[in-house]
Amino acid sequence: MSDYASRAMRAGIDRASNKPTRASRSSERALAVTATLVIAAAVVLFAPSILRVTRYEISGNASMTREDVLSSALIHEKEYFFSLDAARVKAALEADPRVASASVSKRFPNAFRIAVKERAAVAAVLVAIDGRSSAVFIDAEGVAFAEAGQEEAASVPVLSGLRFEGFRLGARLPPALTVLVASLGDILASEPALLAAISEIRVVKPSSAAPSGGEAPELLIYPLNQRIPVRANASLDAPTLRSIILVLDVLGTRGIAASVQEIDFRTGTVVYRSKEGQSG
Repeated sequence: MSDYASRAMRAGIDRASNKPTRASRSSERALAVTATLVIAAAVVLFAPSILRVTRYEISGNASMTREDVLSSALIHEKEYFFSLDAARVKAALEADPRVASASVSKRFPNAFRIAVKERAAVAAVLVAIDGRSSAVFIDAEGVAFAEAGQEEAASVPVLSGLRFEGFRLGARLPPALTVLVASLGDILASEPALLAAISEIRVVKPSSAAPSGGEAPELLIYPLNQRIPVRANASLDAPTLRSIILVLDVLGTRGIAASVQEIDFRTGTVVYRSKEGQSG
């Protein structure tokens, strides 16, 4: 055999001995999969106890304290990043009548973010809670969401003429009043001072003199420092409230407010009824 052939044969033998066999490749893959599974198992078993949530970033709360938010979220003293369920926290928050909506998210390795949108009061109603009379806030969706102190309740109109059977926080006003509370929400957003100028809004059945035969309720509106009822339709707006306040100011300036029994704003033409009869 020539030297060239001998060298070629030895080189072929060396290459064959270094080339991995099918069995060795399968073994390496099996080891890699096993190592991955071991690491994953370790993460599942030990990471929850290591990555404890230590930062709660809370935003959007105004009347609710930080402790209120965490309590409503059903978050306990010790929570862990992987075991804290964001969907469960969101559902718990939105079950609180004070919360209109909530969003939650995690930030690795130890932070949990909570953003809440609280309900805003547009009116208050008087209800019986545990055998006592209490003022409760109503929002623009008609949800009774929180008890109100005496001073707090004075910041919004009292909505009267309603009855609640078996009242509980989270109850909603009847659908017939949806338009009313939604319109109060619009006024609160655009001109809150107008809403603060109204003392009481009484919900009444349509009078026999109603301009239309619909079943929508009517309103008797009492501005602050005035006991002259103003009859209006169930939907209010800022221009209507401004006109009501202006007319009452004019009657007071002219010294004839004491002789007026009621003012009617339902038709777009201001009509006032005196205690002796009717004039306009």
